[in-house]
Amino acid sequence: MEKEFITIHEKETAVKVQNTRVNAVRMKDIVKKGVRVYKDRKIGISGAIGEVPDEILLENAVQNLNAGISYPYELSGNLKDHRDYGKNRMSGDQLLERAEKILERLRTEYSDFDFNEIILTRDVSWQMKNTKGLDLEYKDAYMILTLILKEKKSANVIDGYLEYYGRDFDLDKFWEFNSQLLEAYRHKVPLPEGDTLPVFTFEFSELQKFLSRSLNGEIYATGGSIFSNKLGQKLFNEKITIEQNMSPIYRAEPFFDMEGVVLKDDRYTLIENGRLVNVYTDKRTADVYKLPHTGAASGDYDGMPTLLRAPVRFAVDSHDIKSALGGKMGILVAVSSGGDFTADGSFAAPVQVGFLFDGEHIIGKLPEFGIRSHLYKMLGEDYIGTFENKNFYFGEGMQLQGYYMTIVR
Repeated sequence: MEKEFITIHEKETAVKVQNTRVNAVRMKDIVKKGVRVYKDRKIGISGAIGEVPDEILLENAVQNLNAGISYPYELSGNLKDHRDYGKNRMSGDQLLERAEKILERLRTEYSDFDFNEIILTRDVSWQMKNTKGLDLEYKDAYMILTLILKEKKSANVIDGYLEYYGRDFDLDKFWEFNSQLLEAYRHKVPLPEGDTLPVFTFEFSELQKFLSRSLNGEIYATGGSIFSNKLGQKLFNEKITIEQNMSPIYRAEPFFDMEGVVLKDDRYTLIENGRLVNVYTDKRTADVYKLPHTGAASGDYDGMPTLLRAPVRFAVDSHDIKSALGGKMGILVAVSSGGDFTADGSFAAPVQVGFLFDGEHIIGKLPEFGIRSHLYKMLGEDYIGTFENKNFYFGEGMQLQGYYMTIVR
């Protein structure tokens, strides 16, 4: 019988903000433990929150073998990989001091806005070990700042956000960017003329979700993906490469999947130069549908490994937004809620907050508008590029992506 142990330790200090003042400070310190046992091509699982002895969890997992849950796959093993991505771990007192400084300046210099929500630090560690020689550990520490912005004279509930995610917060860079951003909120400008305009997004969540679902190996193999039966075909602009990217540099998650698989260079190419070359899989999906195994198992610490979603990321393919705009003005989407893709790839969304920008600097705030396109147009003939974020201090690893889109006024 083989045994596997998963331990997750999360410590968090959160400063709750209300009306641009500290409202409360809350702390969490949570341990989650999972144990899996494997025998006769079956799996038994047990888990708990808190410092429950492994012996008790192991006994429960052995009893759960009686459920007869099949797991006929080779266990990951013979690998030790320990990584710590935390750069500057911050105490609760340091976080509170930093939050107070930020809020004091906001109250003083930007009193025409209200700010609410949260500033927090999180210190995490994930361990995954088994009796076949697997010994993986991921540690991290990072800061998240999410302040909902409301113009006091506005009737809206939300007018925008100040945001940051990263491991090495720089207060000077934060103010250098957000001073420009807040001034742009004050400066109202009209939409440029034209039915089709260059639109740029940060972390386009609707696109990420649609691609992640469409590149899911099981959904692909059972015909539910827009890409089904298109493996090997050219789908998008030849500049586009999309990877299953497990690197914690871009996301505060382990570099291994929930079956203990570590990818070479933490990535696996799914779309290369516009061509669909792979879909992502866990061990079961790869075996059942005869697909390459890409190490994309997800699931809970106390649950079965399964294939739900994988982190997909565009490779940077362009470098100069100002040059790409060719002297034109672009639109930067800051808040867009209520949009989505249809099953055939059509996309539409309202933009509650957008800005006019020249490729380097934010010029002013635009009136509300809508955007429309289609997946194959956005990532085909209308694709501008994926750019490393150099000018906007929202946090580490963020990208800017541009496409020409139909504007609905």
